[in-house]
Amino acid sequence: MNFRKIKREDAAAYVEMATDFYSSPAVLHSIPQNYIENTVKAVLSGTPFADIYIFEENSTTVGYGLLAYTHSQEAGGLVCWLEEIYVRPAERGTGVGAAFIEFIKKTVPAARYRLEVEPDNTRVKALYRRHGFSPLAYESYVLENREENGKKQ
Repeated sequence: MNFRKIKREDAAAYVEMATDFYSSPAVLHSIPQNYIENTVKAVLSGTPFADIYIFEENSTTVGYGLLAYTHSQEAGGLVCWLEEIYVRPAERGTGVGAAFIEFIKKTVPAARYRLEVEPDNTRVKALYRRHGFSPLAYESYVLENREENGKKQ
């Protein structure tokens, strides 16, 4: 299994996989297509706030991982959010997601690694626990701001 940062030629495959991810039971709601396109554009333009990794097996794309970075005083430094881990259906259950989690823990020197999971996704919760993650006793709140750079999204 090979994990590498996204290249321009991967953009269409990434958009297709992310679109599939956001129409799956792994998420609570879908998102507009332009959000996915904006993410890949930002990463390919060199944003310091996110990375996309492409998962390859024998030169075939089998998934992706989307990371986001923040700083946390509570955590003592860099926090790496494993925003999305997507494995194509034919490859699920073969250890790809587990291998990616271990790859990130070894290659991204963060003070804390965070992720979220849909409440009913017991299979993925078990995977995360096997790799050392534990739930936080926080409630998450969100305030959506659909204006960016003075333009409505």
